[in-house]
Amino acid sequence: MITIRRATLEDKPAIFAFLEKAYGDKARYKYPERWEWQFEKNPYKPNDELPVFIAVTEDGQVVGQSAAMYEPLKIEQESQILAWALDAYVLEAYRGQNLGFETLRINCENHPLWMGMVMAPSSRHILLKLGCQPTDQVTAFRRIAQIDPDSLWIGLQNRTLDKHLLRKFGTFLVKNLRFSYLGAWFINTGVNIQDFLISSRIDKNIKIQECTTISDEFDKFWQKIQGKFSIIVERDSTFLTWKYHNQPNMNYKIFTAHKNGEMTGYIILRFAKPPESNTGIIADILADPGDRATLAALINTAVRQFKAENVKYISAASSIPAYQRAFRNAGFLKQKEIVPLLHNRGENPSYRCLFDAGHWFLGRSDHDWDQFPYA
Repeated sequence: MITIRRATLEDKPAIFAFLEKAYGDKARYKYPERWEWQFEKNPYKPNDELPVFIAVTEDGQVVGQSAAMYEPLKIEQESQILAWALDAYVLEAYRGQNLGFETLRINCENHPLWMGMVMAPSSRHILLKLGCQPTDQVTAFRRIAQIDPDSLWIGLQNRTLDKHLLRKFGTFLVKNLRFSYLGAWFINTGVNIQDFLISSRIDKNIKIQECTTISDEFDKFWQKIQGKFSIIVERDSTFLTWKYHNQPNMNYKIFTAHKNGEMTGYIILRFAKPPESNTGIIADILADPGDRATLAALINTAVRQFKAENVKYISAASSIPAYQRAFRNAGFLKQKEIVPLLHNRGENPSYRCLFDAGHWFLGRSDHDWDQFPYA
């Protein structure tokens, strides 16, 4: 017999054994440091209970789980706790017993605001069955920082996988004409010219600097900027410190923008590392949507930082139209659309805006999208 219940700290050894079986070589990025940071020591945990729900056999083995990560959410003028649904998994030998549905169901029922963004199709199907509804979609962007001949050749192979003649022709070009080297040179030259022109238009009055501590200046900026967004995870110094300074296995850099001595925005970058692909991630960016100059300066800083570290691709995402335009102006192309799903048990009338278009601020590190390793 298998029991579905909320986990306790006494279950940690069994949960860690489960994670080892579920994630194999990547399990070390799931526990113990990350698990404790995300669930046990989360500063937004409303009580001492763990937001982890497990399927347990009679002999105490954990064979499935669904977890939630708490973050502070501003809805209009109110502050609530949002539970991000994540880490839903059932061991292969125990699938087909409805354990995935039941662990997600109990997770959902224990949280007034419960939301998922990046998830497997099977989890999305269950969330819809549980009554979750779509909110504002998030556009994921990607652009080349600089490309090498091998990556260009691999990309060509992937695009001609089902085209035998094209693959043979591509192989001929690479072997005999060094096409990939020439192609990489042309692409990188074009990217460098594009970035030079973009950099020449950046407002020189905006000063960008890297910061190693998150001071109360971030709190002052948050108080000034939060009214620009209807629904947004609260980005004060407490949240930013927990999310970016305290998160294990991560490598973030934070840059602030100032104009006339006043902070006008910030951007947070992550440099992916093995076993991840060679990608730079714009984890977070915050500025007044109407401040095109600051947005352009921050994104330009990200591009320059990533190129200096020989990153191949840069990844970003946003639900805000002004931010999306800023990414496109910086050479980013739309990669895909993500449709988050939300379950709301709150009865406050102001919560009706949760499902109205154009209200959510969502980006690359909301939910668990920036979990290491992401690829």
